[in-house]
Amino acid sequence: MMRNLLLKLVVISVLLAVLLPSSLTTQAAGTTESVIYGGGPFYSGGTATMNELRASGYTTVMLWTIHVNSNGDLVYNDQLVVSNGQYVGNAAWPGQLATLKQAPTSVKRLEISVGSAAVRDFENIKNLVASQGTGTSSVLYRNFQALKNAIGADAVSFDNEDLYDVSSTVAFGNMLAGLGFKITLCPYTNTSYWQSVKSQLGTKVDRVYLQVYDGGAGNNPATWSNVLGMTVMPGLDSKTASGGNTPAQVSTKMANWKVSAGITGGFIWYYDAMLANPSGGSAADYAAAINNALGTINGGSLTTDGTVTASASGSPAGEEKEKAFDGSAATKWLIFANNGWLQYQFGGGAQKVAKSYSITSANDFPARDPKSWTLQGSNNAATWTTLDTRSGETFASRFLTKTYTIPNTTAYAYYRLSVTANNGGAELQIAEIGLYP
Repeated sequence: MMRNLLLKLVVISVLLAVLLPSSLTTQAAGTTESVIYGGGPFYSGGTATMNELRASGYTTVMLWTIHVNSNGDLVYNDQLVVSNGQYVGNAAWPGQLATLKQAPTSVKRLEISVGSAAVRDFENIKNLVASQGTGTSSVLYRNFQALKNAIGADAVSFDNEDLYDVSSTVAFGNMLAGLGFKITLCPYTNTSYWQSVKSQLGTKVDRVYLQVYDGGAGNNPATWSNVLGMTVMPGLDSKTASGGNTPAQVSTKMANWKVSAGITGGFIWYYDAMLANPSGGSAADYAAAINNALGTINGGSLTTDGTVTASASGSPAGEEKEKAFDGSAATKWLIFANNGWLQYQFGGGAQKVAKSYSITSANDFPARDPKSWTLQGSNNAATWTTLDTRSGETFASRFLTKTYTIPNTTAYAYYRLSVTANNGGAELQIAEIGLYP
């Protein structure tokens, strides 16, 4: 990625695994994707880190980065993982990674990133292709086959920032596709190179991750989508002491790109920096920023043009009832009571079937989080049908989104969330509520 120096952080592993209740379906499958890049902690963090990622809301985990040495050895940051066609890394790592997709989880896909700034990975790839080719006996083929067999990654992402050679990149991509990998591209500059690679690899490329920070800060997702013939997924860096984006800024930018460029996904760079600067926001905070901005669940929220009513008025300025349905986790609804209800009526008298719903914690004060509630539907706002009941719910982190499926086949004009208890505070606060088809 766009860094002059590779960040090498000493990471203190998370001591407690995140509780993952079996009733929870985090970010149910839809058309939108959210991706998190991570380095050393994804190797050394163990089960606790895997559990955090499973509960985070991201749909894709990106292992950044695999370096290709001149002899073909594969090194994950500074850890040798594959040599001479054999996996030689941490014996526990493949099993830990395998848990990422085990339900309940938001993660559907695992990718390997190859390359970064100020390295020679793609130069080494070019030389290896020239000397050995990409056949089954070549070291590139044998080593990437061994890595796939060990960790079961779904795709390889090209973060080429050292040598823009089209022919060797395409040969490498065709080899990886033959091994069963999807190919993703991660450009920030040199559009002609990426256009040629995308054109020649064709449908083997199923995603483009566009860097919109550091050297790529001036990139326009709409322009790159037009050049590459594929809607890109823009990425932003997390907040650090020297710059970056807060979750609220990520939410705003992603929402704007949804309008201007039609994006349906985005990525965050990167987990290591979040650990180094916890006050800037957690991994779940950034996932929620993308997911809520783009409407991730089951093709997007139903709540786009309706009317909101509530059991209580007198919310502080900027925290009115409508803030719970504005598509942004950065805003929130607050009332000065420990229980209450919030009701949504579809515009134009429409009746719609909601098969799942989500609640995003504001978590400014955990005691304000909802704990017990019912979801109801009605067509006259007088007679209500209970669709779901929850009790004893907790939210592990700020902006965490929990999504619940409901066995509903009836179309309703009104949906009401009635919170009967919060987590012990004097106020009730919710960042976002979503209803999904």
